[in-house]
Amino acid sequence: MKNLISRRKFLISSIAAATLLGPAGFWLTWKKTKETDIIEAILKRRLGMLNIDRETFKTFSNEMMEHRQSHAKQLKVLGMFSGLLSVITPYNILPMGHPIRRLENYTVSNFLLATDFFQNGADISREIKYLGFYDPYKRPCANFFKQD
Repeated sequence: MKNLISRRKFLISSIAAATLLGPAGFWLTWKKTKETDIIEAILKRRLGMLNIDRETFKTFSNEMMEHRQSHAKQLKVLGMFSGLLSVITPYNILPMGHPIRRLENYTVSNFLLATDFFQNGADISREIKYLGFYDPYKRPCANFFKQD
């Protein structure tokens, strides 16, 4: 009995399909991706264990994009990988000062400063409330380490 398709035909057709469909998938992903996707993915992965409403992540990411509009294109490119980056991260293997490490550190630290997390003694058991995007030039300095 003769095979209808050989290994060579299968490999050639697979490569041709990937060549044709790859750019189309890339384009669709690019169109569907928002700049805020990567910010939300970082916050879900790094702060998912805290008692925070998930809508807060969306609110923060939108406000962060208002303040960091100059980085919109780079964040949109990273947003294409937000599904993967919400589960795993290259953070531990990247050298200090790498842009992705700085982005994660900036996002997490600014989010925590924008909440009442430090004002309530960094208690991870209580629900964390979002106060508004932290801008040191607009919001007065608070003493986060003061104990009542």
